[in-house]
Amino acid sequence: MEETVGTILRGARLEKNLSLEECEKSTAIRARYLQAVENDEYDKTPGEVFLKGIIRTYGNFLGLDGLELVNHYKSSVLGKARTNEDNIRKVDNVKMNIQLKDKRDIGSGRDFVMPAVQFKQIVAGLLLLGILAAGYFAMPQIIDFANTWNSKPAENVAVVVPEPKPAEPVVVQQPSEELTLNVEAFGDCWLEVRSDGQDVYAGMLRSGDKKDFAAKENLVVKYGNMQAVKVIVKGQPVDHEGEGVFVHTYTK
Repeated sequence: MEETVGTILRGARLEKNLSLEECEKSTAIRARYLQAVENDEYDKTPGEVFLKGIIRTYGNFLGLDGLELVNHYKSSVLGKARTNEDNIRKVDNVKMNIQLKDKRDIGSGRDFVMPAVQFKQIVAGLLLLGILAAGYFAMPQIIDFANTWNSKPAENVAVVVPEPKPAEPVVVQQPSEELTLNVEAFGDCWLEVRSDGQDVYAGMLRSGDKKDFAAKENLVVKYGNMQAVKVIVKGQPVDHEGEGVFVHTYTK
């Protein structure tokens, strides 16, 4: 009979003569979760994504191939339904008072929008240059007319001065808005991130680690330790109350 993931992990730990408490200190994963995985009691873990993170992190710590263990787990439970997903406190479609930049504000990088005052000054400058250019090209005609006027008797002559061409308006391309997320850890926290339906990150953050993510429509983030991270969405700090594992969906 093929060994289970839990049997393989427990055997590797005992071979290294390590206790669950020692493994907890080294991996930042609670001992009760490590023991549940060793006993193949997956329903006692916080959830499917978190479980895979535990298997990979724990396996790598014990000198095994963590990714291979995750694949072994997937094949062993293929077709079996998870029953413990309700144990995770999920928060979907989090409503946040995120202040998006107004078109009149000056941003930076790809959020840059030209201020209205500066835009008007540029248009006025272009108009002035157009008038001066038109006057410059019309000046020889005016001089010739003046010379002809002085050499002939006074007549009713209509002076036609070409109208200056108005400067073409400046079209300012408005950059597309993107949903951005900045996470800074001041403690140990497992992090899983999906951007527009694609998995983009899964790993353990240590104190001082920083991660930046972006999406066109939405970001789904699973935090293993909500109290150990600082979250900034679109440049605005976001406070999430509660402890333990959370799943948050951020949308534009």
